[in-house]
Amino acid sequence: MIYPWQTGVWEMVQRARKDNHLPHALLFTGENGCGNEAFIEALAQSLLCLTPASDGSACGHCRSCQVFAAQAHPDFVRVGLQEERQAILIEQIRDLNHFLGLSRSYSPLRVAVVAPAERMNVNAANSLLKSLEEPAANTHILLLTDHPGSLLPTIRSRCQTMRLPLPAKPEALAWLEMQNPQHPTEILLEAAFGRPLEALRLDVSGVLDQRGQWLEALERVRQGASHIADLSAQWEKHDKLELLDWQLAHVHALMMQDVARVAEKQHLWQKHEKLLELKKLATHPLNPRLFVESMLMLWQESN
Repeated sequence: MIYPWQTGVWEMVQRARKDNHLPHALLFTGENGCGNEAFIEALAQSLLCLTPASDGSACGHCRSCQVFAAQAHPDFVRVGLQEERQAILIEQIRDLNHFLGLSRSYSPLRVAVVAPAERMNVNAANSLLKSLEEPAANTHILLLTDHPGSLLPTIRSRCQTMRLPLPAKPEALAWLEMQNPQHPTEILLEAAFGRPLEALRLDVSGVLDQRGQWLEALERVRQGASHIADLSAQWEKHDKLELLDWQLAHVHALMMQDVARVAEKQHLWQKHEKLLELKKLATHPLNPRLFVESMLMLWQESN
């Protein structure tokens, strides 16, 4: 599936393919929650298709498309995180390198997807360099990451990088409206930092209601109507990164509302910087209740 905000990149890739200039290795970057995984999947199927359409999209009916849909394509491999693993391992990349050297079964190309690419450990990334530097004929490696800076510079330098965009707000809102969400689209998109598929996930997961409760808690703290210790006990088991993202989105929205109040905007920027500092510590094994208290104390400070 190609989403409306991805058509420009799709057309660029397909033009290069038509002109026989498509690079052996493509590094796609972009934010999670924008359908980037679907783009990579569609591109892989397109490259393997025996009778692609005029726009390059897969026909969906040929033998290649049928086995791709059944997740049994002999000319395609997907490399990702294995269950309960935090990194892509060197053994996985060695298997990928071997796969790329095999003869094709019946598709015109052999295609591999590596995602999330930034999760390759150093040994795995170094092992992939061999296939990037000495590519086998008629093969393509598609890498996807939302943290390109975490990849080895040597990996980035050997790939053609393509940015998958965050949609413009009107486009994202229009798409969300077509999905008939339960909650207002403006609120969903704000909570998702402009990422439409993340907004849709929030709509059906019940997370948006939790976010509203958290923001109400912040307001009670700001007004001195609730004790920080009581609220931290209620929220200490919640995902710390999610709490921080809710606050950052809330601060962004407040800054947009208060552009005329310079002093207020400066205060919000300070709060924003402190939230980012806390985010750096969110994955550390700190006391959860104390961490939540640190967040809440930011809203207790005078405005």
